[in-house]
Amino acid sequence: MNEEIATLNLEQPDGLPMPQRIWAILSTILAIGMSCLDVNIVNVALPSLAKEFSMSPTNTIWIVNAYQLAIVVSLLAFSSLGDIYGFRKVYLSGIFVFTLSSLFCALSSSFWILVIARMCQGLGASALTSVNQGQLRTIYPRKHLGRGMGINAMAVSVSAVAGPSIASAILSVATWQWLFVVNIPLGIIALVFGYKYLPRKEYRIKEKFDKSCFGKRITLCFLDLF
Repeated sequence: MNEEIATLNLEQPDGLPMPQRIWAILSTILAIGMSCLDVNIVNVALPSLAKEFSMSPTNTIWIVNAYQLAIVVSLLAFSSLGDIYGFRKVYLSGIFVFTLSSLFCALSSSFWILVIARMCQGLGASALTSVNQGQLRTIYPRKHLGRGMGINAMAVSVSAVAGPSIASAILSVATWQWLFVVNIPLGIIALVFGYKYLPRKEYRIKEKFDKSCFGKRITLCFLDLF
């Protein structure tokens, strides 16, 4: 089904009706929660991963760096793509990439495959995070937009703080692969709810994506590493 393009005017729907709004909010909370959780959740497992792959601590830290670097490099680019092609498309693509990459992380048989999978996971997290705030104005009515931003900020904060505790709980009863496996059912739920309930009418900007600016940003980020 082709998605409709709407302009921001007084005739545009003021948020989603209930209960569609509840399911759309649940999708965004699950997605943003997973992306923030995975920033810190692997930190606790770094000693186990270093022993598992017989790597030095200096190299093992790339499991964390790959995820964060992918987000830093691509966040603004995905935000621009959301304005051009629609938040919904970028968001759903981000969840799909994040969930699939989580599966590859869990199945990684070597250290560098895990690093590459984590980088792909970071790209998925960047895509869904970049349009998260923009989606709030299409999900919530204008009078409840502040409440929506508060709920979104709470999900981010709780996920960031709970990361180490959740990782410790998982590692106490299972192997490090389960740090990534838990993302798969949550990602599927967020993807299904997002596809079904997120608004299809969106404001879009009629402009072309600046590939040269994106290339310069990638170059500068990598140069800063050395």
